[in-house]
Amino acid sequence: MDHQPVHLHSMLVHAVIAFAPLAAVSFVLDASAATVGGIDAEVWRLLLWLALFGILIVALPATLTGISERNHMYANWPPSHRAKLVLSFVLVAMVSAEIVWLWTGSGGRGLISWLGLAIVAGNNAVALALSYYGLRITLGRQSIGSTSYVPDMDREPPFDILDLVAEHAHEAPKMIDIQKEGGE
Repeated sequence: MDHQPVHLHSMLVHAVIAFAPLAAVSFVLDASAATVGGIDAEVWRLLLWLALFGILIVALPATLTGISERNHMYANWPPSHRAKLVLSFVLVAMVSAEIVWLWTGSGGRGLISWLGLAIVAGNNAVALALSYYGLRITLGRQSIGSTSYVPDMDREPPFDILDLVAEHAHEAPKMIDIQKEGGE
């Protein structure tokens, strides 16, 4: 049966990206005590908590599956992959701090506060950067855009991966003479 394997990382990251603007909108509506369509500030506060915990809970396995899938597809870590890894850790750290600030009330609850700046601008900026690098990697693989991958021979100084692997080979490669194979 011909099918593509399921890429868990690709499925998880969409939820993380969706939770960031949801948390921002929920925070703004909660902080301004707005009632929209019968939904009051208490519901927005609950939605804010759910969105922040959603980011945190889904970002951890998304990061781990990204590392795992990357290790199966590439021989090295191109700059875009390293940037995504750092940004993923930054997002997890930011959201963890935001949850602590919300719990303790130390980050402020107003629209103009450190908490507001972090939830509305910070999370979305990091999610946007993660999206940029993710699309750059994906579109590069699909030949729609330029990829961030640099071949080993284009590096400075160039190196051949086979030379590195040859050190670990325990036996000489088996040579097959294809002209003799077909004639016997």
